[in-house]
Amino acid sequence: MSESDLQRAVIDLCRWLGLAWFHDNDSRRNRAGFPDLVVCGTQGFIFRELKSESGRLRPEQMDWLSRLNLGGADAAIWRPADLTSGRIKVELEAIR
Repeated sequence: MSESDLQRAVIDLCRWLGLAWFHDNDSRRNRAGFPDLVVCGTQGFIFRELKSESGRLRPEQMDWLSRLNLGGADAAIWRPADLTSGRIKVELEAIR
């Protein structure tokens, strides 16, 4: 599963659960590395970088995730296996 396929699946799940989400479709003018998705529900919000099973984080992406977590946010990586295992649904339901 590609990153774009994973993103479509996660966004579909967000819509189904009634969660608000943001993805910057043109990030060329932004600071590099910001996570792919910000998802918000009534119980909180999360930042997620989406990667294929073999996709690697760039240093800028690692830096953003680290800073967000140090600041108290919930920032992590999701891969296709996380969709299959149910991890993504569980984490989205937790902020619903």
